[in-house]
Amino acid sequence: LQSNNPIDQEILTLLESFSAGINYYLDTTKVLPLEFQFLNYRPSNWQPKDTLAFIKYMSEMLTWSYSDFTNILIKNAIGSAAFQELFGYPLPYQIPIVPDFGSDFNTSLKKSLNTGDITANLQSVYSHLSADVLKVIVKNPHEQQFLGKEEVQGSNNWVASGNKTATGKPILCNDMHLGFDLPGIWYEAHLIKEGSDWNIYGFFLAGVPFPIVGHNNYVAWGYTNTAFDVIDWYFYDRINETHYLYKGKPTKFGEISYQIAVRGQKAVSFTIKTTVHGPVFEGLVSASDFPEYEDKIIACQWMGQKVTNEARAIYLFSRAKNRQDFNHASEFFATPAQNMIYADIYGNIGIRPTGQVPIRNDTGIPAWHSGNGTMLYNGSAGQGEWIGFLPFEALPHSENPAQGYLCSANQIVAGPAYTKNYTLQNPTTISNGYRARRINALLASGENLTIKDMQGFLLDVYSVKVANVAPYLIATLEAVPIKTALQTAVLAELNKWDYQMLTTSSAATIFNVWFERFRYQTFQDDVINLGGPRFPPNTILEWLVKNNASSHWFDKNTTPQVETRDDIILLALTDTLEALVDYFGTEDISAWKWGKLHQLKIDHLTGLSPLGFGPIEVNGTGETVSPFSGYRLWKGDGIRLDYSDHGSSERMIIDLGNMNNSLSIIPSGERGLTNSKHYTDLLEMYLKGEYHEQFFGYTTANSFAQLPIESIIYFKAGGN
Repeated sequence: LQSNNPIDQEILTLLESFSAGINYYLDTTKVLPLEFQFLNYRPSNWQPKDTLAFIKYMSEMLTWSYSDFTNILIKNAIGSAAFQELFGYPLPYQIPIVPDFGSDFNTSLKKSLNTGDITANLQSVYSHLSADVLKVIVKNPHEQQFLGKEEVQGSNNWVASGNKTATGKPILCNDMHLGFDLPGIWYEAHLIKEGSDWNIYGFFLAGVPFPIVGHNNYVAWGYTNTAFDVIDWYFYDRINETHYLYKGKPTKFGEISYQIAVRGQKAVSFTIKTTVHGPVFEGLVSASDFPEYEDKIIACQWMGQKVTNEARAIYLFSRAKNRQDFNHASEFFATPAQNMIYADIYGNIGIRPTGQVPIRNDTGIPAWHSGNGTMLYNGSAGQGEWIGFLPFEALPHSENPAQGYLCSANQIVAGPAYTKNYTLQNPTTISNGYRARRINALLASGENLTIKDMQGFLLDVYSVKVANVAPYLIATLEAVPIKTALQTAVLAELNKWDYQMLTTSSAATIFNVWFERFRYQTFQDDVINLGGPRFPPNTILEWLVKNNASSHWFDKNTTPQVETRDDIILLALTDTLEALVDYFGTEDISAWKWGKLHQLKIDHLTGLSPLGFGPIEVNGTGETVSPFSGYRLWKGDGIRLDYSDHGSSERMIIDLGNMNNSLSIIPSGERGLTNSKHYTDLLEMYLKGEYHEQFFGYTTANSFAQLPIESIIYFKAGGN
């Protein structure tokens, strides 16, 4: 926050008042919530800087990555051409978020011969350092979560213009996909300042007094993650304890000193060294594994380390009255970069992927290096310098498109005419696009759309992946001349399936278990195990299934014969049926219900089981519009129950024609107190697919007296 900026001063005043309220509670409350009693801990006073730090924490959750290291190792293992085919940019079947920037992709994969065309240079320092770093990371539970999630940190948002709705005004929807916890990450609140137009409803983070997403009297907005690549890793030659080599010259380390208070002991002091790019991560390079590299150090440059002002953006969103106001606020939202969907009461709709995107100087990188921040850089050689940021006005955006709707589900932001000049996103973290394909289909075909329609869209569990891949499984099984009784039953079950991923579906179980095994049998010879196999995106396998049945990827290196797509389909099916019979203890496929394998379990933040929720059977997968993800079905050669732990962290439907029709829900409760009836009451509604009204039209506190409102808090001037 800047002292000479009147908006920032207004924000600071609000943050100070907000902090004072928290501290009054801490000072006057004798019995703190259960978690604090378990820890025998009383928090220190809250300060405005704590609010700002929590906003930065969200940036770590959504942008931190170790893919620069994993990309090096995979490319080293399978070769440059194969890496481009399986992990290159862009992915097939992407429908860009911004339709006015480059149209759709018509992607054909470049076929590779898997010849292992990597130079000795890559096989030495870059790959060895990457392997060393990842060997440390996989041992750290917190950091391991960033190593390769499949459709986990996603989200959906969309808006239909008045040309597609029954009211003639836009309807905006948003559900942000995050990890589930109790208490939940969000709480809902309605802020009213009587006698003014301050009337805001939205989803709040604990410790942040402004809504992250929501609406006021004029505009509504929601987020999805863009997957902009805003973190780069570098290695350097260490000269001694005080200097390292940078562009041929000895350069002195910077230093940042910290203290960590320890109860009952002296505070622990430590110092972090820094390079020109960012902080040094000590202990990531092991001299015992690679003694020739013991003088190397690792550092990173990350957008989250920069001085930015997301608090200004969030505050101004809540005060916006039109698109111009909202665009102005978006300029300050640097990280985590988000696809911001927008609608207003005047009938306008829009979307803008926003955030600061580094422009890198890749001069001098090796020929095999993919560049653009996708792999480890030689920092001592000056590789991968950030020389600026893409101007805000150059980011793709769309307002009132002819198609009458906009949507994002973490897919590619723009089409080829744009991305040939600006490769904004990390290819390894872009969504495979199944949710985006489904949402686009629903909105494109929709007419006279209503709030009820949008409720159904948010709960949709039709699988686009199944619709595109299952016909090949069915055709291959039908071609088997002599089928077993079990194969015949499976074929009949698949043929009558509508591709809905319901807990009551046996076909959903068969397909999902089979697809995991099919992917494994296709790529197991070539992938690298980094605490779990790093497979290519599922749309790559879909493309191979539909377009290249004789691809060398289907041929197994461990057998003398040449396998094709259909061979691997049947091999995976054999594995699947054996595993399902073993798991369920029967060949009666009516017992193989998806809900028996696909369940949600929500842990309390303390990890104490009695304070958690579930397990409970849930519809969907990580690739359906309504997602429950974060699991794998196979462990070794068998099936296991692995609970989902990620999904829609909130659901919001905003009617710009009548805000009173707006609905929302969170998968927790408004209270974090475990003994409160409001601890999980909204979660129970959420799991039934229900929503609650927002009562947005009630603009005075007295209006709420007879309504089922959790609490009303009055603020009066002077702090009384």
